[in-house]
Amino acid sequence: SEELGDSTSLQLTYKKGVLTLMPITEIHEMLIVLLERFVGILSLTLQQEIVPTGKATLRSQQRGYGVEPDLSFFVSKAGVHRVKDYVPNELEMPPDIVVEIDVHHPSDDKFEIYAEFGVAEFWQYDGERLKIFKLQENREYREIERSEELPILSSAGLTEFLSRGQKEEQFRVLTDFQNWLQENK
Repeated sequence: SEELGDSTSLQLTYKKGVLTLMPITEIHEMLIVLLERFVGILSLTLQQEIVPTGKATLRSQQRGYGVEPDLSFFVSKAGVHRVKDYVPNELEMPPDIVVEIDVHHPSDDKFEIYAEFGVAEFWQYDGERLKIFKLQENREYREIERSEELPILSSAGLTEFLSRGQKEEQFRVLTDFQNWLQENK
């Protein structure tokens, strides 16, 4: 990642000696931006501090892992997390939520990495359904219906708005999402 720099159009994953490079498409990026906007609107609507850290590289040279999630957020740890302008060689504090948009390539191989890093929730969207997984004490993820970090958000609700975001004007979808939050907070 240091050699490629910040302007790369590739997504990198490193797991025990295997480097995976994936190209990034417009639909992939559009879905990332849409989901990031949903969380931003939620933060403003609920007056809750949520620190978005985007695709910031998570790595541990000691463990032999490195990954760049499509999105990541500090929610319950937002008050103690300090944004860095460098990539530490060892992950100091995992984000509370990581998101993978799997419209072209499944991210199932990342469960082990995120579990090893201690990421509380792993959200995975395959273009049709958003699944929310919660890290258990045994270091395995279990699918849950509703986020524990952001309890107003459910798998079904996020799936509906992401699906609409692919077919309708985003301004309308974002407005409807904001109205939905106001009604359900």
